[in-house]
This record gives sequence, structure tokens and C-alpha cells, in this order.
Amino acid sequence: MVLIDVSNVARTLDGMKLTYRKHTFNFNIPGGTSRGMLHTKNSWILSLKDDDSDFIAIAECSIIEGLSPEFTEEGKYVQELDKLINQLKDTSLSFFIDKDSLVPKFSKNGLEFLLEWVRFPSIKFGLECALLSLFHKSNALIFDNEFSQGKSTIQVNGLVWMGDVSFMQKQIEEKLEQGYSTIKLKVGAIELSSELKIIEGLRKQLSSDKLAIRVDANGAFSRENVRGSLHELAQLEVHSIEQPIAVGQIDLLRELCHENILPIALDEELISCYSYAEKQTLLQTVKPQFIVLKPSLHGGIVGTQEWIQLAENNGIDWWLTSALEGNIGLLAIAQLAAEYDLKLPQGLGTGSLFSNNFPSLLVLENGYVKQVL
Repeated sequence: MVLIDVSNVARTLDGMKLTYRKHTFNFNIPGGTSRGMLHTKNSWILSLKDDDSDFIAIAECSIIEGLSPEFTEEGKYVQELDKLINQLKDTSLSFFIDKDSLVPKFSKNGLEFLLEWVRFPSIKFGLECALLSLFHKSNALIFDNEFSQGKSTIQVNGLVWMGDVSFMQKQIEEKLEQGYSTIKLKVGAIELSSELKIIEGLRKQLSSDKLAIRVDANGAFSRENVRGSLHELAQLEVHSIEQPIAVGQIDLLRELCHENILPIALDEELISCYSYAEKQTLLQTVKPQFIVLKPSLHGGIVGTQEWIQLAENNGIDWWLTSALEGNIGLLAIAQLAAEYDLKLPQGLGTGSLFSNNFPSLLVLENGYVKQVL
């Protein structure tokens, strides 16, 4: 299934042909985080063709300004995409993946090529998805599993954006009506006392065995107030908190994870780790209770798989979530998640965020997402 018009893609060059175009998503409702309000978000849509096939694979490179490590300004980002185009001209799909294999795996050459792009995780993720779609000759198929075959579902959390009390309460009510049993609240933009009152009211409605509450601080708490904030959230039986303090405070983060006032999930802290050794060192030093993985920020498909392996080896639980991808990237993340025996709800319920999203193969029902065929 081709999700966007690619009729203008040239088909005359030997080897692989890559083109891209920018797409600016418009939020239905501005998304509030501790870093400010989000009204729009940019992605670059890749179109990739191999000279052995008429099929054109579509993939998404999703960035979040101020967070994506490779994005400082649009001009430099586009230069990297142009560089990728030049590198792919003399390659073919068989360079990256054994086309005779029943289950696609990146070859040694492919992995070495992808490693060159490890500091550009959004581009790397887009390329990986395009290559796997090209292998399957289907934009509905990145990973062939029960989820992509429409035979299984994935439990997801409902996302509640920051805002004033009435706005957040309205979102919570909508999520409960939609059947979510796990809700994720962005915190840190308004007074914590107001946010605690919202959570307290929610707890009076539903106990922790009926509703799991995750919070995401995006590094909003300081050294001075973080422990008190964690204690107050723990009293309300919050499930976990993502990134309570700003990145780079490893000693404090290690202390907080060891004290386990409230289970901590690392998110932004993972972005600057590129090598296997760096990832291993971080996890063994900090020993978080959870890690939250976004392929567009944390190393693409291969990098995310490496994080999962290391987490499981070190007894750390994890879940996948989107970096505000549109429906093209979101489908890929859902299929990647379905490659694993999932123990926790995933952060994949973001397909309705944008007014100008692409057509979706994902359907949300009662807090679960499924792929329609």
C-alpha cells in the first residue's frame, strides 16, 4: 500500500534511487510539554526504489527540534539527506539485505553502512524502514509478524498533554471513556501542586490496579525539588516517571534510581549513547527501573534492538514509544514492538495528534492498537 503520491520519483538511474520531501504536521490541539507548546512538527518522507523492482518504499524521518541530536537547522539536515542519496546511488538492496532470505536481516555490509549514520538516528530509522519495506515489496510491512498480519494487538497508553487543569482533566476523561487502562501525563509545565490534584482526583476514581498512571517530566525537576516531588507522586501510586531531571546528572540519577522513591524510566538520557559500550556503561551505572525507547532518537531499528537486548540482560524493563511520528513511522514502530513478548503497554497511541496525518493502517480500540489489512 503506497501511503503518499510518489509518481514524480525518477526511475532512470542504476542502483538505488532515493528521494525525499518535507512534511509539516499540524497538531489538532497544541501539545504542551515542559519544553514549551508544540503547534507543528516536521518529518521528511523518503521514497526508495531498487533497480530490480518497480515498487517504491515509503518511510519517515521524524525529528523533534531541540531534542533530535542531528537536527540543528533544516539546511544542514537536508545536506545529510543529500549525502545519503549520493551514497545509495551505487548500491542495491542485496548490499543491505540477503534477498533470498525468508526473514530479512541486515548484512555485514549493511550494518557497517548503517553504523556510519548512528549519529543521525532519524535518518537511520527512515532508511532502515525503507529497506525492509523494499524487501517485502509492501509499505504495510516492515516486520512480518502476527501484529502486521492483523492477528494480534498491542496495549498502549493514552497520552495527556500539559495545559491548565481543566484542559488536562478533559483529556483524562476522554482517555478513560476510550478504554485506556494506562495513562501517561506530561508534567512540569504548571505548578506541581495542580498536577498532583489532578492525579489525586484520578486516584479517587480508580485505584492503581484499575489504572496505571505514568508521568513524563522531560527533565523538569531540579536537584533541590526532585526527591520531594517523587515522594508526592509515589503517595498517589504513580507507576513511573520518565526523565525526572535534566540529562547529564549521572550521579544524581544513579542515586534516585537506587533509592527507588518512584520507579524511573530513562528517555532523553539515552540519546547521547551511540556505541554498545556507552549503552552498557549507562545502564550498569545508573540501573534504572525502565528505559523508554524511540527509534527516531535512540539509534533506529538496530540501535533500539541493541538497547532492548542490553536492558533485558541487565534486568531492566522497557517500552517503545513514538517521537511524534506520523502514521508512516508509527506503523513501523508498532511492528517493531510486536517482534517482542511485550510485558508493558507501549506508547503508540499518537496517530490522531495531527490534522494532516497520512492514511493509517492502525486502529485504536479500548486501549489497544491493531493493524488492519
